[in-house]
Amino acid sequence: MTNSDYILFLDESAETKTNPYLLLGGIIISRNNYKKFLIPSIQNTKSILGNSNIVFHYTDILKRQKDFKILCSNTDLQIKFWTSLRKSIDETDFKVITAYTNVKEYLNEYPEFSHDIYEILFSSIINSYIHFLIKNKARGSIVFESREETQNRKIQKHYFNILQNGTNIYIPEAIDKYITTTSFTVKEENSIGLQMADIVAYNCIRYINGYKTQHSMWNILESKIYDGYKNNVNSYGLVKLF
Repeated sequence: MTNSDYILFLDESAETKTNPYLLLGGIIISRNNYKKFLIPSIQNTKSILGNSNIVFHYTDILKRQKDFKILCSNTDLQIKFWTSLRKSIDETDFKVITAYTNVKEYLNEYPEFSHDIYEILFSSIINSYIHFLIKNKARGSIVFESREETQNRKIQKHYFNILQNGTNIYIPEAIDKYITTTSFTVKEENSIGLQMADIVAYNCIRYINGYKTQHSMWNILESKIYDGYKNNVNSYGLVKLF
């Protein structure tokens, strides 16, 4: 991957009864590849369902519910859709970075005066992203999946703190030099980058938990996990904290 301008699209996979982890992650993609390849390719995949502007919510797709009920009764359409989606993802050049931790274990180990776990995961993501940008002699922006307004303000405040003080690895000058902007967008605005981040977060958390991933999606995503160019995805692509 060589380009001068990248975008990191970030989403989260929350702790549930069957998933003890909070994961923050997404895709790093060049602005050129995003506009010229990923967007038109995913729109073509969406058009198979009769609406190129439909918003992908991955759990809805898998459950064939809401806007994706059309997949329930048509096996040929299912095969065509999943084949197209896998092909779109496989043929687009991007990298995956994630950070995750067991929420209960973290809170039990550090019950008082500990940092917000989401902020810690975000700092880890920043470290991996800057490492990628330095290696590629590039700069990049960050697009978050928008949450509640108070949560957005909190993470924005944390980012400003990183700008002033750096991370546990990188000094403030690195943040200022390599990261250009941060913004918040909802999936309903049809951000295809965030919809891909949703797919990544879902499949990564299933892999981490040892669950089977449907439709061979992990086979495609695994090769895209950022390994820091040293064949170690646990250092940058699948970072477990604590």
